[in-house]
Amino acid sequence: MKLGIFTDSHYSSQEVTCGNRYNSRSLEKIKTAYAFFESQKCDLVVCLGDLIDKEASHEKEVANLKKVTDVINQSPIKTVCLMGNHDAFAFTKAEFYEILGDCKPKNVKAKEKTLLFLDACYFKNGNHYLPGDTDWTDTFYPHIDDLKKQLDAANGEVYVFVHQNIDPNIREDHRLYNAAEINGILQKCGKVKAVYQGHYHPGMESKHGNIEYKTFTAMCENENAHFILNI
Repeated sequence: MKLGIFTDSHYSSQEVTCGNRYNSRSLEKIKTAYAFFESQKCDLVVCLGDLIDKEASHEKEVANLKKVTDVINQSPIKTVCLMGNHDAFAFTKAEFYEILGDCKPKNVKAKEKTLLFLDACYFKNGNHYLPGDTDWTDTFYPHIDDLKKQLDAANGEVYVFVHQNIDPNIREDHRLYNAAEINGILQKCGKVKAVYQGHYHPGMESKHGNIEYKTFTAMCENENAHFILNI
């Protein structure tokens, strides 16, 4: 299976935020990414979150997300888009996926491989982020029992996708509050081959036990920050 990957585009009308995020350029970068994915005949595109960024008005945020959605819909390749903390700051989960259309994460099973998509836009108290009420340093995955059931039911290799980080080598303020517990479950399962993440803009690669962890670099801060995965 060939996947196209990008993350942290942070698309908005603002030219620069945080000193090095070139938000307004990301729409063209997304177009370039999809052209590349199509040329490489990808089977699926995965956005690992933070597709858009906040604006002065919600109407502008909706307009920006619709522009990105137009690019996605023009591609013949199906897209799965995880919700990032910046997406959650602007949209409810329902509104985000209503605008995006058929991009809501659904686990993929093909050729003895399972792709699991985790939503970690939760506070450690178990409440999901809401518009205007998020904290990128307070992130949590509450559905532990469901995760165990999905891993038990999976046949063959398992690949996990999440916006925030569970890689133990990533800075603690970027990691899930219960990252250690989740890592223990993934290691014990014995089927998980890799974990793919965004959120930490510089990117990172590491290996713990038999699991490879890859955090992709942020599109908004880099040129050609779109990637191909063969799994």
